[in-house]
Amino acid sequence: MSAPEQRLSWLGSVISLLTVATCYGTLAAVSLLSLIGISVVIEEATLVKLITGLLVLALMGMVYSWRIHRHLGPLLLSLGAALLLLWVFYVSYSKPLELAGFALLVIASIWDFCTKKRSCTDNCHD
Repeated sequence: MSAPEQRLSWLGSVISLLTVATCYGTLAAVSLLSLIGISVVIEEATLVKLITGLLVLALMGMVYSWRIHRHLGPLLLSLGAALLLLWVFYVSYSKPLELAGFALLVIASIWDFCTKKRSCTDNCHD
């Protein structure tokens, strides 16, 4: 695997984790700022669109990663998590389902990291 391919192979996992951080990190930052008296208003629709875009990028990265290691598990789990989150965001909101979707996304990212590490041979480290 060439160096650019190796760097791109981590894209899906990293963007999946970035998606989780975007949602809960933004909420945490706004909460902390309000504790010190700074009021920040974030439009929920904008955050949902941003997270949706990151989910699409994460799935594209997971497909790329799958093409390298050929293990369907992380890709299918990411797809299931993305579908669950899209359902929660656009059809019927549920906090437990949102948490489950983001948890599945994190698990899929970790699984993808581990799968790539196991399937990588000496030529992965050019």
